[in-house]
Order: sequence, then C-alpha cells, then structure tokens
Amino acid sequence: MKKTTIDLIITDLDDTIWDWLKMWYNSFQPFISSISEKCNIDIALLKNDFKKLHQKFGTTEVSFAYQNLKSLNNKHLKIIETKSAQNGKSIIHEYYSNKKKNLILYKDVLQTLTELKKVGVKLIGFTESNSFYTKYRIKHLSFDGIFDAIFCPEDHGLPSKVRRYYQNGFWEPNITKFHYLPRGTKKPNPKILLQIVNSVAADIKKTIYIGDKLNKDILMANDASITSVYAQYGDKIDSNAYALLREVTHWPEKDVQKEAAVKQDYKNIDVQPMFILKKSFKELFKYFEFNSFWPQINQVDKDAIIKIWDKVISVQQHFNDIEIKIRNFALTIFTFVITGIGFIFKSEIKPLFFNVSPALTLAIVGIILIFALFFMDRFWYHNLLYGAVNQGLFIESRWKKLIPEMTLSENIKLASPTKFWRIKINSKTKLLIFYSLLLLTLIIISISLHTTPHNNDSKHQQTTQIDGAKTK
Repeated sequence: MKKTTIDLIITDLDDTIWDWLKMWYNSFQPFISSISEKCNIDIALLKNDFKKLHQKFGTTEVSFAYQNLKSLNNKHLKIIETKSAQNGKSIIHEYYSNKKKNLILYKDVLQTLTELKKVGVKLIGFTESNSFYTKYRIKHLSFDGIFDAIFCPEDHGLPSKVRRYYQNGFWEPNITKFHYLPRGTKKPNPKILLQIVNSVAADIKKTIYIGDKLNKDILMANDASITSVYAQYGDKIDSNAYALLREVTHWPEKDVQKEAAVKQDYKNIDVQPMFILKKSFKELFKYFEFNSFWPQINQVDKDAIIKIWDKVISVQQHFNDIEIKIRNFALTIFTFVITGIGFIFKSEIKPLFFNVSPALTLAIVGIILIFALFFMDRFWYHNLLYGAVNQGLFIESRWKKLIPEMTLSENIKLASPTKFWRIKINSKTKLLIFYSLLLLTLIIISISLHTTPHNNDSKHQQTTQIDGAKTK
C-alpha cells in the first residue's frame, strides 16, 4: 500500500510529545502528601481545596499558588516554605524540583522530530495548556526551534499572592513562534484546527494531526476532515496518576466521564482514529512519507509574492546605492586632504592657531570625517542592507520552487565572498579594509607631520639665524 505524503504535522503536546501526567503526578502527589502530613490536614479536604483552586484559574498547573488555599493558615504556609533539615529543601522547593526532574520526552520523540525537521516538514503544536507552562517546557527541554509554531491559550497571569522568581520574558523562545488563542480554549475545536491549517496555506490532504485523547484530539481531527493519528502510548486514564488528577482537576465532571467512556469503547463508537501509534512516536514512518512543506498558492498570490520580492530587491539596491555614495564621498575627502596637504607645503602657509601645522590640522580633520563616514556606512546602512538581503533570502527560500528565477539574493550572497591568499573575505571585511587603508594613510601622514617641523618653520629659523649673524 502506497504511503500518503505529508508535509505538515500538527500535534498535541502534553502526553503526546512529553509525559505530562507523569510529571504532574510525581510532583503533585508528594506535594499534597507532605502538606497533609506536616500540617496535619485531612488529605480529602486538601484535594477538594486544590480542586477549587484549579477550577478558579482554569488549570491544574497552578498548584504552586498554595497561598490561596482556604484550608491553610499562616502557620501552615511557614511550614511549606521552611527548609527541611534532612535535604535542605522546603516542601514547595521539592515540588518545583520534582516538576523539573520528571519533565521528559517520550521515547524517540526528539529523534523523530529532528529527522522530520531535516526533511523540511512543518511542525506545529496545538495545546490546551496555557502559554506560560508551554513556554517553560519548550525552554526546559531545549525544544526552541524544533517546532515552527505553537498555538495555545493566552496565559491567565500569576495569582496576586505568588512571588515571581524570573523576569518577564525569561521563558520566551527565540525561534519557535507562539500564537495565542482565547483564554480557556478547549478541545475538541475543529474550527481552530482548520484556522491553523489555513494560516500556513497548507494542503489539508498533506496534513496530519496527532493527539492522545480520543474524545478531544481524534474527534477534533475527524470533524475537521484531517488525517487523525492516535498517540495511544500517551493515553493513560486507567492509571493511579489519572485517578488523582480526576480528584483535583479543573475539568467538569461530565468531561471526565465522557473521556473514560470513549477510551473504554472507542472501537464501537464514532471516534475512530485513522492511524494508531501504539508504542512510539517514530511509528509515524510506518504509515507516511514525509516531504518538505510547500504552501498552496494561486496565481493572484504568485503575483503578490513577486511584487513583495521586487520591493525587497529595490530596498537592497537603495541601501547599496547609499553605501556606494558614502564610500565615494570618503574617497573625495581623502583626495582633498592629500591634495590640500601638498598645496599647504607648496604655498608655505604659516600656522594660524597654537603654532600647529595647517597640514597636520587638515590631516586630523580628514581622519575624523572618514571615521564618521565609516561608522555611518558599517554600523548604519550596512546593517540595514544586511536585513534587506536576509528578507530577500527568506522570500526566495520559501518560494523558489514555485518561481525558480527568484534567486537573486541567494546568488549575490554566494558570489559576494572573495578569496585572497586562501582567506575568505566577506563584505564586512572588505568594507573594513577599504576604510582602514584610507585612515591608516592619513594617520601615518599625521604622525610624520607631527614629528617633522613644517618647512616654513625651518626656513623661518634659518632666516633668523642669518639675520642674527649679520647683526653681529
């Protein structure tokens, strides 16, 4: 059977890419047990209190906001925050440590995603988890750049009583783009799934959606007519961990019951996954061929792309012209200074201020002006030109398969470096060499003028000596 070719993967994250339930259970279970034991509070009361807290903020990941629990008083809070004599950690510190220690990827996920990335498949995450927790996991797992984009609900922000340990933006990814959905966005939501597909102009026939929940992920993909892939290895609602989650979750009870019913008898109901990953994420290669992502495009879009590209090339040309004019001006100043110095010596012009040679003054002014032009050229317009070239390269890399002639920026970048004595010299180095030759020449002349007496001064001294001899 011929495999379907796929170039866009949209996937759930929690319990599909990483083992969220294990991370949550191995941090929350000892957390609530320690509070119950050391504060002498009934565990059932604490569970109910945590459930209300989670429902208030719409997430089970706000357990660190224990200050908001009704069953705790100031004495209890002090116990939770006091370091233990045994391991030097407080209860809350232990909770954070366990979350970090137990946040791990499922087997073969990183290897599989890396291979897909090399092929050029577009990878997008779609999760119910708030943006803060998702960013934290992306950064902690060094996943920044693996996903092209992630769609997730906007964060609710920290509760007022919680102290922030990191500055704003600390967890912001540098490469992966985050797109924020309305707060409280829940699956199944086929409308949002289709919006994600449309946002990248993808072919729905070359798209798959992967998730671990039948009544959420698979139902949503099927309703959107997108190939559904069931990550069965991540669906663990019959575990002790899931049992505890049910007791303190922010989900409505009807959703919990529905999920259990679908999992128990999905073969006899409408929620049927098209493909199943039983043990590992890499089983994707059993079912699909993967190809470099290529957006759908019509003729109108093609004309618009050419227009945008042409504008970018014009901007490149504009900044390049400015740089050429600046360098021509620098050469003009250099020529004027050299000519001026020669004229001063020929005309025997005497010093006007502080007995400083006019030639030396002119040389120093030339150095200052040329350095100012170098600064403007290198750190102003050259950076703008560099940005315009990078934008041109981005457009060309994305569309050159559709328009093969659209490779000007790429060819310029390839042709720009020059080999000199086996040393590769790029545009920035060429620019530095050009100005260095001008400045070095003027600096040498300035030093020579400073250490050698002006010929007018010499003649003046000789005349004085002769007059003195005649007087005698």
